[in-house]
Amino acid sequence: MSLESDLFEKMRPDTGRLVDYGFKKNDNQYVLDRMICGETMKARIIIDESLHISGRVYDDFDEEYVAFRPEGARGEFAARVRMEYIDLLEDIARHCFVKVPFVSDQANRINDYIFSAYHNVPEYIFAKFPGYAVYRNDSGKWYGLIAEVPAGTLPEVNEKKEIINIRVDSSDMAEILNLPGIFPAFHMNKKNWVTAVLDDTLSDAEIKNLVDQSHELISGGKANLIRSEWIIPSNPKYFDLDHAFSVSELLYWKQSSKVRVGDLVYIYSGMPFGEIRWLCEAVETDLPYKGANDGPVHFEKLMRLKMIRFFDGHLLNRKMIARYGVTNIRGPRYMPKELKEEIIRLYNLEENENE
Repeated sequence: MSLESDLFEKMRPDTGRLVDYGFKKNDNQYVLDRMICGETMKARIIIDESLHISGRVYDDFDEEYVAFRPEGARGEFAARVRMEYIDLLEDIARHCFVKVPFVSDQANRINDYIFSAYHNVPEYIFAKFPGYAVYRNDSGKWYGLIAEVPAGTLPEVNEKKEIINIRVDSSDMAEILNLPGIFPAFHMNKKNWVTAVLDDTLSDAEIKNLVDQSHELISGGKANLIRSEWIIPSNPKYFDLDHAFSVSELLYWKQSSKVRVGDLVYIYSGMPFGEIRWLCEAVETDLPYKGANDGPVHFEKLMRLKMIRFFDGHLLNRKMIARYGVTNIRGPRYMPKELKEEIIRLYNLEENENE
């Protein structure tokens, strides 16, 4: 850590204020030169294209002066340089920077998403760990925790990282743990929770999708009052849905998740289509399967789906839905809120089709 990173760790610059303060834009950097110590030393502060701040001090021979940097720097002059340099940094922080709750950019973006989606703010409830932030639903139950963990806390992670703990459906645990940047939960029940590293290993869309699932699972009784929305896969090699829906808007389908009556089910058709093609409503669920299990798909229970909408135009293809964290659809998964909103926009869905 450095003087600069210690002070600005949870702050981000306002570029407009930088210029007003006296920073000059040079290529992709903002640079400030300011004389300190009675005009005998020059402090140069640089904010790079990633908006990270660094600084140096030069003497009147234009040579870098570093004796002030160690804490408890010896000598009256070094102590004075350190004090005035820190005063300058603190003044820049007050006038040009805004505070953010977390160190990593991804953690701050996910925090912004949680507020916009659920109107929940981070709560700091641990006296021993003041930087740990909890997110609660309307009934006060946790559905997320963002924390900074030391190097070596997670397997093969050899530097300090910010992470988020989220609740997952136990039936999805194995698949989720195969994703890069996902680990068994840090300091929480590993049967129901996982840890995701917030360093852009996973995209924002993928993290948001996991947050949405966690919120849905933790909502408990509240979730039973509203529709859940699912994406499920279909394989055209085994079943011709085009033909089935041309004969009837109702069909029986394998149920392998906690779909409830009234839930909305988006059906993704595998290759050669590779796109979400139908929107259905679950009209019956948890129906026992009484047939033989001698085919490629194993059945335990069924649900009955009513087709509401066919999505034409090939708009919901693999490339498009991947932008919202929907990839490798091998089993049922929750529909991300942002993807749902985009589908409503693209197809002008009526409110009663998606509410």
